[in-house]
Amino acid sequence: MPANDSIIKQWIPIIGLHALHQVEESISFFQWYLDNATKIPSWLLILNIKNADRAVQHPGYFIVASMVQISFVISVAFIFRKHERLSRKLMLFYMLGLAFFFIWHVMTSYLTHSYAPVLVTCLAGLYLIPVWIYRLFRTNNHN
Repeated sequence: MPANDSIIKQWIPIIGLHALHQVEESISFFQWYLDNATKIPSWLLILNIKNADRAVQHPGYFIVASMVQISFVISVAFIFRKHERLSRKLMLFYMLGLAFFFIWHVMTSYLTHSYAPVLVTCLAGLYLIPVWIYRLFRTNNHN
């Protein structure tokens, strides 16, 4: 199997998890955020209340933003598929970014004592991302 096929196969589950998280987030996370924002410590508030309200009032905005995010990542994966080393670094950066937001979701839920409607993909991601990072950099990387 050519190296670039292996690289694309490694991108697919990561992008899939991100897309699933975006779907889960679009369902009711922003309303949850508005309902619980006063319970979230100020150091953990990274989402502007006005933006959360805009996402609730106009869900199409978030859908378009999500589609742009996923399309961008797919484009990056495709463009750099023949550059294995760079692709691995880009995947690592992408997974660390996803992990940051998954941890943020878990922390906001924990500190508000309220179940955010995105925790399924967050917890799955926090389990899968270390596994994927290990697979990404193991010495014998043939699947």
